[in-house]
Amino acid sequence: MEFTVDGDFGGRKLRDYLQKRLCMSHSLVTDLKKKDGIKVNGESVTVRFELQVGDVVSLEIEDTYADCDESLYPCEMPLDIIYEDAHIMAINKPPYMPTHLSHGHRMDTLANALKFEFDKRGVPFVMRAVNRLDGDTSGIVIVAKNRYAADRFAKTNLHYEKLYTAFCRGSLDGEGEIKSYIRRVEESIITRAVYDEGRDSEFAHTRYRVLEKCGGVSVVECEPVTGRTHQLRVHLSSMGSPIVGDDLYGGGKEMPRQALHAGVMRFTHPFTGEHLELKAPLPADMETFLKEIKNEI
Repeated sequence: MEFTVDGDFGGRKLRDYLQKRLCMSHSLVTDLKKKDGIKVNGESVTVRFELQVGDVVSLEIEDTYADCDESLYPCEMPLDIIYEDAHIMAINKPPYMPTHLSHGHRMDTLANALKFEFDKRGVPFVMRAVNRLDGDTSGIVIVAKNRYAADRFAKTNLHYEKLYTAFCRGSLDGEGEIKSYIRRVEESIITRAVYDEGRDSEFAHTRYRVLEKCGGVSVVECEPVTGRTHQLRVHLSSMGSPIVGDDLYGGGKEMPRQALHAGVMRFTHPFTGEHLELKAPLPADMETFLKEIKNEI
């Protein structure tokens, strides 16, 4: 990747250009230095090099096979790519597919599916998910395609907005906000709950809006302002409106998974500055469930 030095950085150090103009983290700069991955006008220089207007800064940010995780195996699975450019890829992840490898999930994750896809392209692949979803939650996952893209997502204010659709039981109505603290239930490695501020708790903020109600089910649009583990599931349950199928938080077993879908993601592209809005339609199981309720009515 190449960048041409503008007038604001003529006479300034390369280090300043990398960190202030290109918004690179110290750790990424250090990593590229070790690999001789930073050049000016085709020549290797130190970060103390004094730049001139018009100099071309080259960064070797593409992954090599040496960067790849040898424990990640390619597995052929359906992969719904809804957006892709040179820097990022967005996938509409189906339910029942974990995002990352974990105990008991070594060959059935989104990472495995992406590894297969990139192997077909003959391109090294390192899993760098910008966001993640629970295995049983469907919807949009964004993956950074190189180290610099991942770094920009982590370092730059990209004005994220994520909207989920949830099917809920209970009396939730209208719209509102839920603000609380969430932490793990004592002696549980999975379950979270709402607590007063205190030991090991994290502040959580959710906005919600009920879109329609039918047959005792509310179709709710949710925006997690913060990103805590199980946040939407815990917050909606705390309001007496657990997500349908979320047996862990009181939603029963009418569906074999929680009826939760990350359907919209809005953000600023980390390189172009373009405002993007990505959408993924409701998956078939949630569509079918809603149609069956309406037919019963």
